[in-house]
Amino acid sequence: MTTFWLLAAALIAAATACLLWPLLRRPAPSAPAKPERALLIDVYHDQLRELERDLHAGTLSAARHAAARDELGRRLLDEATGSTTTPARAGPSPLLAAVLLAALPSAAILLYLHLGNPVALWRADDLPAASGSEHQLSGAQVEGMVNQLAQRLRETPGDAQGWAMLARSYTVLERHADAAAAYARAVELAPEVAALRSDYADVLATVNGGVLDGAPMAQVRQALALDPDDPKGLALAAGAATERGDAQAAIGYWEHLYRLLPPDSQTAARIAANLAAARGTPDSAPASITGMVTLSDQAGRAPQAGDTLFVYALPVNGPRMPLAVLRRQARDLPLSFTLDDAMAMRPDHRLSGQQQVMLEARISASGSALPKAGDLVGRAGPVAVGSAGVRIAIDGKVEGTATQ
Repeated sequence: MTTFWLLAAALIAAATACLLWPLLRRPAPSAPAKPERALLIDVYHDQLRELERDLHAGTLSAARHAAARDELGRRLLDEATGSTTTPARAGPSPLLAAVLLAALPSAAILLYLHLGNPVALWRADDLPAASGSEHQLSGAQVEGMVNQLAQRLRETPGDAQGWAMLARSYTVLERHADAAAAYARAVELAPEVAALRSDYADVLATVNGGVLDGAPMAQVRQALALDPDDPKGLALAAGAATERGDAQAAIGYWEHLYRLLPPDSQTAARIAANLAAARGTPDSAPASITGMVTLSDQAGRAPQAGDTLFVYALPVNGPRMPLAVLRRQARDLPLSFTLDDAMAMRPDHRLSGQQQVMLEARISASGSALPKAGDLVGRAGPVAVGSAGVRIAIDGKVEGTATQ
């Protein structure tokens, strides 16, 4: 928030300076006209002398001489008048400059508070870490910004994004009833946005004591009808299926959600655990393997500290798609590891579906998930699923490119 206001102040100052400079600048003094007039008079005298010489020489009659003198006089008068008449430049305007200096910054700040979104500037890390009165003051400031947003939406009630932001702000402040009302308005204005309906369902369930059945589930169904891949909608649908004891429906929703996530993400690991629970995998006998990975002197070279270290379990027979994958860095060696179903790449291809597996540890300079020539590698197995204390020594190199 502080950075935003500093940048805003710098922009306002720059704009004000650009406007005030022409108003406060003094005009440059104009060049004096006297030398130019003297030059015109000298030219006039030279031409008069030339006329006199022509008159005495007989090449110019007296009548023509008089007419020429009159013409020279008129030209001298016209040119002298034109050379001394210059447009006046406006001088400094300190009064107008003072008005702009006072009005411009205030107008810019008021315009932002009216049309902008001050709540978007607030972040959780803007609050002081200390407890007590400082924390309470920061909470009051946040409440004030949320109330400003609510006031703006009362004046411009057709802003769907504004209502969604207000609803999320109320959720952070744990004002769930207010959040539900704001989400209802946002959904009314943007009924085709699946994510809004999922968020609305989540808040409705909170207001309803955590129960998804009824109005929350109606919003979830509409969200998934709009977007079958909506993550929160799938998670809420799976939770509702679990509440009513429909394990097959819960498994279907969890599997769908798992396929949408990066396999090595923490969220995917949590979804895999939920999927295992829905399938009835007993917690007392988890499918896992623990052990230690070390780097042998026989590896032939020392890896860089930032090289990627993969530890994974493979089926003894069949496709070489890993059943579980752990990713670390070479600097972590020697490494204690645990492989389990939460690290599966696919919910239908897990450790718990095998009796024995092969274990590999590989160091990749490129970070590629596929083995490449020159990677350092070590293997162990076959190893029974559930084994503990397995040791893998990285003692060789990948001689040719292979595929998993």
